[in-house]
Amino acid sequence: MEIPIFVYFLVPIALLLFVVSIVVKVREAARSVRGARRSMRNTIAVSRSEPATGELATALAVGAHMSLNHGVSWNALKDDTNSPQKIYENLKNQWDISNRGDLRDAIENLLDDKTGDPAADFVLDVRVGLVSQLHTLPDPQMWREAVAESARAQGVPETVLDEMTATIDRVERYEQRFRADGLLPEGGFVRSLLAYDWGRAVNMARWGRKLRFIGEEQARDYVLRAGKQSFGRYTSWADLSAGYSLGRVLRFDNDEFDVWYATVLEPHQVLLTDPASPWLTLAWPAQR
Repeated sequence: MEIPIFVYFLVPIALLLFVVSIVVKVREAARSVRGARRSMRNTIAVSRSEPATGELATALAVGAHMSLNHGVSWNALKDDTNSPQKIYENLKNQWDISNRGDLRDAIENLLDDKTGDPAADFVLDVRVGLVSQLHTLPDPQMWREAVAESARAQGVPETVLDEMTATIDRVERYEQRFRADGLLPEGGFVRSLLAYDWGRAVNMARWGRKLRFIGEEQARDYVLRAGKQSFGRYTSWADLSAGYSLGRVLRFDNDEFDVWYATVLEPHQVLLTDPASPWLTLAWPAQR
């Protein structure tokens, strides 16, 4: 039986495509290994092909905690370490995101002015109000009383008020430890947990760009929004970091000050001391 001529053309092309696919997979695996090594060593990665200064770079630095933990270049608008498959599985398993619409909804939720911890939002807002009035940090008892008064005036059930009181106790314990470890200065306090959401929004935009769920322009817009909101709410990179850190440990650490606590303390220390850190090379933008 005579072999058709086109087969002689198709076989080399098929082999070439096979080789290319293998090369791509090997490169992606190598990037993932490099990213894992970076994250374990808390090594700050920077992409040479992306700007390290300017408005977009400064906004990308809002997500520096997560980029450091994931071994991703802090200034990359698209994840430059993890494979699309790994990112997709992470989004599906941890965020229940499997398509463009899910991703956009998740980012919009992260960029609003509420976190996933309404009790913490409430008690921190009350304390910010007290600090504005007193020009000093209120003692815990004054804080509890102000929260109770404000909550009852708004018709908050007693069971929810109990949760708020417990949250005050947790915040006090974490802030005390933050001060001891340098996450907060002496007398410092966390004004908001929103940095945790906005930092994740930056990285969510990176993942969406890598999966082509969103385009470059949309990813850029999301990152710039996260930056603008962060620079209007916080006063410095250290202030932003404390907000991000408290949001993360309140959600995951369970007052153990163990592995989850290390995932915020070590990046905080690196980002504020390593000369390669964007938090040292980029000035905190003046409030607009």
